[in-house]
Formats: sequence, C-alpha cells, structure tokens
Amino acid sequence: MHIIIAGTARSGKTTLSLMLKDKGYVHYKMDSFKRGMCKAYDLYYDDWEPLSSKMAIIMNQMILDNKTDIVYEQENYLFDIPFLYPKDVHLINTEDTIVIFLGYAHITAEENFANIRKYDTDNLFTSKASDEQLMIWCKQNVKHSKYLEKECQRLNIKYFDTSVNRRKVLKDVIKYIEEMEKKTRERNC
Repeated sequence: MHIIIAGTARSGKTTLSLMLKDKGYVHYKMDSFKRGMCKAYDLYYDDWEPLSSKMAIIMNQMILDNKTDIVYEQENYLFDIPFLYPKDVHLINTEDTIVIFLGYAHITAEENFANIRKYDTDNLFTSKASDEQLMIWCKQNVKHSKYLEKECQRLNIKYFDTSVNRRKVLKDVIKYIEEMEKKTRERNC
C-alpha cells in the first residue's frame, strides 16, 4: 500500500508523514525532488499546475517499479507533494495507493498568516519570508485550498480540511488511511 499526501503548503502534509513513519513507509518529499530538478536543469517555476501531471507520472512509475523490484511488498511509499492537482490523480494507478488532499479552505488569509507565524521554525521556508510576501502566499494558499476542496468533491477524492483543530484532523486522516489499508488487504486476499 502506498500513500500520496497532496495539498496546500503548510497544511500538515509533512507532519502527517512523520506521524505515519512508524508504520514503515518510505517518505519521499516531492518538493525536495522538484527543487533538485529545478536546480539541476536551471529551471524556475512560478506556476506549478503544469508540473502536476509530470509529477503524477513520476510517482506512478515509482509505484509500478516497486512491483517489479526486489523490495516488492517490503517497501510502502509515502509521497508528500504540494503541487499535485486533483485533475491529475487519474494518471496514478490507485489500485494500491491512497490519495488524499489537505488544505485550509475555511480560514482567512489573516488567520493562516497568524498560524504560520505562530508555528514557524528557522528551517521552514516561511520563516525567511517577509510579512508582506507571506501574506501574499497566504492569500494564494487559502484560494488554492478552496479550489482543491471543490475539485476533490467533484472528482470524489478524499479532502481533509486542517483549518481548525489540525492535530485532530490529522489523527482522523490516519484512521481513514488505516481503514483504507484494511479494505485493500481484504480485497487482495
């Protein structure tokens, strides 16, 4: 079983990934992969939507290769990706992969800004942003969260809103993942 945790920046993707590490998942931070590719090929992206389908294809190939590799059924992948769009999930074989989206569609940009500053640490990219730049990102990210929520509903993809009581929501996500894992095991028996 593999998991793809997609969604808006600072919505809890990496936190959730760390909560799942004891379950033995191999964690891939696709944002790091993207930054490496951009650096290696001297690319700059301001609009991530065109990259979404390419990343979906890459993740799908990694999942397919897992089935033909010596590590088959020994490694379960967990992809943490901020720039996958719901419209591109169809490019991924979801037979043994759970795809969920996280966002914060039910708060204002100002509330998002306050939350980010409250929990910022020196290693997070947002800590290096000016207040003005962070507010621009917060407005974009709340708008993006609303888009993700709407598209996930339209495409019947699981979306979890981390606007309020994020810890509880992430625990609910883990319960959902455990239920989906159990259903997949039962189906494959």
